[in-house]
Amino acid sequence: MAIGALSFAGLTITTVLIVFVVTLIIESLFVWFGVKVAGVDERRRTWGNAILAVILMLILSFILGFAGGTTGFVLGIIGAIAIIKYVYSTAWVKAIVAWVFMVIAVFIVSIIAAILGIGIGLTLI
Repeated sequence: MAIGALSFAGLTITTVLIVFVVTLIIESLFVWFGVKVAGVDERRRTWGNAILAVILMLILSFILGFAGGTTGFVLGIIGAIAIIKYVYSTAWVKAIVAWVFMVIAVFIVSIIAAILGIGIGLTLI
């Protein structure tokens, strides 16, 4: 029995949604880890703020994807740090430290996943 076009489309949409939610959770853990290491106030260090920051960073990445090249990359980094700063109402230095530790966590998990043969695509901004 062949899968009809509508069934295939529904399966594809479901897969995209599942991947989006899993990526959102994983990326939120990295943001939360980064702000925890940076010493952001405990009252502001919530799961909701981490999810909000990741959603805003994903939107920023999508928009800057059209800029491309070095300019888009640099603007993405500055934008991600600014998002952390404003979502967590913290100083620029703490936002930069949080972003650096977030990137380190993504890098370490990506290496471990590669060693284990697990393909995951995580974004740095």
